[in-house]
Amino acid sequence: MSAILRKTAAVVGLLAASACGTAQLVLPADSAGTELFQQAQDLMEQEKWSGAVVGFDTLLRNYPTSPHLPQARLALGRAYYEQDRTSSLILAIDAFRNFLTYHPSHDQVDYAQLMIAMSYMSMMRSPDRDQSQAMEALRAFEIFFEDYPESANGDDARTQMQAVIDNLSEHELKVAEFQLSKGLLAAARERARYAMRKYAATSHRCDFVWILAESHRRQGDDRQATIYFQRILDDYPDCERASEAQRRLGQGVASRPS
Repeated sequence: MSAILRKTAAVVGLLAASACGTAQLVLPADSAGTELFQQAQDLMEQEKWSGAVVGFDTLLRNYPTSPHLPQARLALGRAYYEQDRTSSLILAIDAFRNFLTYHPSHDQVDYAQLMIAMSYMSMMRSPDRDQSQAMEALRAFEIFFEDYPESANGDDARTQMQAVIDNLSEHELKVAEFQLSKGLLAAARERARYAMRKYAATSHRCDFVWILAESHRRQGDDRQATIYFQRILDDYPDCERASEAQRRLGQGVASRPS
């Protein structure tokens, strides 16, 4: 465990003892620290996350040969994650990575990798803000599917990964829409094409095709505009843009905004 994590855990332990009324942890004489592990587990079941952090961290620091180390590292990550603060989520990622480092053949490595992704996702910001954490989340999900393609957690991971992809692609959509509104037509098209390549699974594909169609229309390229408006009707008939695409085609795409 890093010096930073050890110091932070000690601070959290002091806070837990003073603010949460956590009972005095027992340090068993045996090398397994089983009683301490059970105390920490009980705190987890009671959703006393700070107290659980103290218990599991104490076990990891004082019982280096305990058979409970794998579960303690995993539970430590989960206890940090459940606190749902940026500082604790960073510590959760560190804990789950430690689990993967020390127990690479454990049967819950897929879960640990998924929780790394979920921790980054919990720090993800809205599409109009910085997307650094969303990009980290996406990469963590990609590693999950690369390394554990048969995981029983696959369906849940896929659902969560889709939300990250949509967040990232919506960020690109907002940029493209801004460029379109400012008359930066070529830049808007390039942004739309980039997003469709990078985030192929995005739920916003219809919106990006609209950017392509509308930018060509405004530039006076009716042939290309017609192709893209028709593509919306053919490929995304339930898209909110479909009725507007139909109207554009019906009135002739050459009608320009004033």
